[in-house]
Amino acid sequence: MTSATWADVLAQAIFHTLVASLFVEALVRTWRVRDPGQRIALRLTALGYPLVLFPALVLLFPVRAGDAFREGGALLVGRRWADVRLLGTGMYQWFVGGLAAMGLALLLMDLVPFLWRRRRARPPEPAAPDPETAARLGATLAELAARLGTRAPALVWVERGAPILFCTGIRRPAVVLSRGALRLLDAAELRAALAHELAHLARRDPAASWVVLLARVAMGLNPAFQVVSRALARDAEWLADDHAAEACGDRLALASGLLKLHRATAGPPPVPVRRTVPLAAALSEPLARVRSRDIELRCRRLLQPPAPRLPFGAARVALAALTLTALLFFVV
Repeated sequence: MTSATWADVLAQAIFHTLVASLFVEALVRTWRVRDPGQRIALRLTALGYPLVLFPALVLLFPVRAGDAFREGGALLVGRRWADVRLLGTGMYQWFVGGLAAMGLALLLMDLVPFLWRRRRARPPEPAAPDPETAARLGATLAELAARLGTRAPALVWVERGAPILFCTGIRRPAVVLSRGALRLLDAAELRAALAHELAHLARRDPAASWVVLLARVAMGLNPAFQVVSRALARDAEWLADDHAAEACGDRLALASGLLKLHRATAGPPPVPVRRTVPLAAALSEPLARVRSRDIELRCRRLLQPPAPRLPFGAARVALAALTLTALLFFVV
């Protein structure tokens, strides 16, 4: 396969993913899909398209690469954009290069801080809460885990004043909790926050996040893939919120706990990260506002009744996938 053909395939993959993501978002808004589980299922269609359906089109239908198909059957041929030139370079090359650079920037803005945090992270010091606190936390975890249909994870206690509360682990799931978080949250807020982390573990979200990260690295030049991946992560948080609120029975306490934890941990990225990521210093404040906006939306959702599920959810996802495949078959 020549380099020109590889460029054609890259351009098609980027453009197809862009169309797929816009199509799915249009369906989400047209059908008014509010349930985060159904939103995840639909967005996985857009996310899975460049990983599964597009390679199948390229490998199983080589006729799409021929001149006869491009001239007679295709609805849109990207190569024709090369006829329009800017500064001596065709718009086709500008389009592919610009989108590829955008995709790489979106990936690095998440990947570099993530790798920096993992490099600088210190393992928690071996510690244990007092027996009364340990017994109370163990009973709460066991009760919530039973409500969520999963096994109670291990509790990793961190003797630090900073509020720390998250879930981790694939084969050995655990909930990490610090004394600072215990002091920050009241009993109802702590119970709701623990239910949120257990909801992530019940859905195996830590493993899923690694799969999505690897897929993002593989699709590093595809900006639409990066954007849909971020939207998928937000939907996963919303779904964990709903499951946690159902398990603990207190949506207001979960919203209050989220807000307290966000206010206690929000801040600009570390200086080395801001120097490493291009434009990170200029974008740190807008990104902080985006994170605050996400917390605000989550809290607003929790102040309302849970979103209803639309009927025929699986059929809607299948229809979206079939329609996308049929449409994009004629785009080369």
